[in-house]
Amino acid sequence: MGATLAAAIGSILFLVGLTTVEPRFSGVLPYALVLVICATATWRRLSPVALSPAFYFAAYLTIVAVLGVLLTNALVGAGGTGGVDVAIPTEIAVATADALLAGASIVLLSGATSRGPGARGDRANIFDLGSLSRYAGWFLVFGTLELLALLYFLGVDRLLNRISRLIGHDSSIQAAISMAAIAAVVLVAIAFFTSHGFVRIYSFMLMAGFVAYFISMGTRRLALVPLLILLAHVISRRGKITISPAFIAGATALIALALPLHFRGQWTHGLIPYVSSLGTFELSPQVIATSFNNFLAGFKITAMTGYAQPPIPLEVLWISLNPITGESAGWYEVARTLRINRYTPYSAIGELINYGPWVFVAMLAVLGLVLGLIQRLNDRLLGDTLGRFAAILSLGLIFVFVIQSAQYNLRSDIRYIYLALGIQVACLLVVRVRTDLTRRHSKLDRIVSRD
Repeated sequence: MGATLAAAIGSILFLVGLTTVEPRFSGVLPYALVLVICATATWRRLSPVALSPAFYFAAYLTIVAVLGVLLTNALVGAGGTGGVDVAIPTEIAVATADALLAGASIVLLSGATSRGPGARGDRANIFDLGSLSRYAGWFLVFGTLELLALLYFLGVDRLLNRISRLIGHDSSIQAAISMAAIAAVVLVAIAFFTSHGFVRIYSFMLMAGFVAYFISMGTRRLALVPLLILLAHVISRRGKITISPAFIAGATALIALALPLHFRGQWTHGLIPYVSSLGTFELSPQVIATSFNNFLAGFKITAMTGYAQPPIPLEVLWISLNPITGESAGWYEVARTLRINRYTPYSAIGELINYGPWVFVAMLAVLGLVLGLIQRLNDRLLGDTLGRFAAILSLGLIFVFVIQSAQYNLRSDIRYIYLALGIQVACLLVVRVRTDLTRRHSKLDRIVSRD
């Protein structure tokens, strides 16, 4: 607890100093102090926090709140934020930061409640997945089918060259396949790091294919690819990591974050025009400022969604949370109304703020309970090799949910929670059945040996 208390005291001193220098931020201080208290109170219950989805979410909301209220208006004009590159009034900026910090506190408290005082996960053994080289073939089959499905829905002609940058998802199946691309990159990269010869060559070709797909889409998910490959490297080495791969992955991710912003400025879109434009790309201070402004766009989108847009009808909340297909839920009838402009959808957190304080508090409390439950389920999965793999996959999905919560619609984001829970429940059932079968076989063997 010493480190926790030191971090809490340091945070308090920083916030006191901040409000002294910038009195207009004084409204943020009470919520920040409450968050520090909540983090200190729940730290032990959520430990190890490196495996805590509730901690991930609270930490992200805190980062967005602090950086947003400090820097978002200072970067106005840097570009990279579509139609939201505007100054946010101080009162709205402070209200948004307060909501994010309050949401972080609620998530920590409710997450610690549902996590319970039970078993604790071990950070050291989550990556102990045994020999993964024997699964390389299956990983490559999944990666191949996933890439072919992406090409089928996108179309090779639109992949290479098209007029419009945006390509909508026509079905829930297409959206699910797009989501699965992240897992496919990790699996293919694991096959690359754990295999040799033709398997390694084919793995490299598949990874190149996924990179080409992300480049063609001009999506910010391109910046995730180096981090996903780093995760695969860590998994293949059973949790061991050195500074060099981490540094390379971080630097590459920074460049990959700036590239989509460069691509979006082209007259035509697709793989061919984007690759052709690389000769004009420069990682200048202006480009870095644009990339950072793009990251902070989540604060602006959340502020504008929550406080500067018309009230969202309450019935839309159920449509957003409904796990059935978009056509059946009526999503496509309301989706166009949940956008700031053509290029900028409402954010999930901003939507909850827009519904009003009672809905915001209730939904964040429920979300915290679910995130705590996910950590509790992972505690049970860590004792089995297959379970550890499912735990890693669920945490990866939660990570995507977290980083998209300030920039994408609630319905688009909440699906990662459902998918993570589905994987956990399915894996627990498989582990339970396998354990029961093993016990029965052992019992039969003992009976036969006695006879």
